[in-house]
Amino acid sequence: MEFVLLAAALGVALLVNAAAQRVERERRRVSEARPSGAGHALSHYELAYLSGGPRRAINTALAVLATAGAVRVSRGSQVTPVYGAPPSPVPIEQAVLDTLAPRPGGHRASELRRALAAHPALAELAAGLERRGLIVPEQAFARAWRRRDHLQIVMTGAAGFAVGALVLSAVIDMSGPAFVALLFFLGIALYTGAAGLARQRRSLRNVVTREGREVLRAARGHHPRGYRDQSSLALAVGVPVALYGLADAGDQLLCDELAAGDPSGDCAGSCGSHGGGDGATFGSDSYGGADFGGGSSSCGSGSSSSCGSSSGGGSSCGGGGGG
Repeated sequence: MEFVLLAAALGVALLVNAAAQRVERERRRVSEARPSGAGHALSHYELAYLSGGPRRAINTALAVLATAGAVRVSRGSQVTPVYGAPPSPVPIEQAVLDTLAPRPGGHRASELRRALAAHPALAELAAGLERRGLIVPEQAFARAWRRRDHLQIVMTGAAGFAVGALVLSAVIDMSGPAFVALLFFLGIALYTGAAGLARQRRSLRNVVTREGREVLRAARGHHPRGYRDQSSLALAVGVPVALYGLADAGDQLLCDELAAGDPSGDCAGSCGSHGGGDGATFGSDSYGGADFGGGSSSCGSGSSSSCGSSSGGGSSCGGGGGG
């Protein structure tokens, strides 16, 4: 009996592993599509969204507006509008000003980020990046989600088998080497399945394509960390924050105040919040993770890009998407 259960446990482990691999292969098929080779001229807000999602885009707008004197960030992370500040031609900046306008006392930065998370200006940033093939539309992963659902069913069966094997072992007193091996294979199956479910729950959302990652690498190559082009506010503040987080706003006090009371970051900073691996995401549940600078991507140089300021305070940074 023990050897029969052992063979069954080995089969369960192989089945769970195969189901997990099917999800991963489908995810890679979509996210690793060959780059188009077209150049991309992105504003600093598009770079911010690509690098850290809505959260990074909002933080970039806050840094630009605060540096320009259109909003004030005070102790306790309170963001208030400055009376007489002119409207902005940039949709995401105007969205911040519009949200603050009805409340002269302002919002805490965390409240403001929540209020703006579903704003049409951010939706349009995402739609534009999808059209360019830089982030994966959610519907493109429909088959991968179905395969993940299948993995969950297989995992449920594996868990049921494990419970049944433990009950049976108590009834017939199994304790030999075969039973130890049975528990080993079942443990591998359950761990593999649980890890796969958790990993794919994150990696099937907010996915930056291979081409999008090349664009970010190119932009970071053109704007290495610590480099600050003072020719415009967009290049001096917007691009560094977009690519590396609020720690690169050039104002530690501003970073500290915007981070106050937020457990997701500490302004220590790193290179950005999207991972450098295959099918990297620009964030998990918090759209950008430690957006006060932290993350796991590297700031190595990539192919060249060109940047220049525009009349609306934006900048354009072309990142090569060549294969």
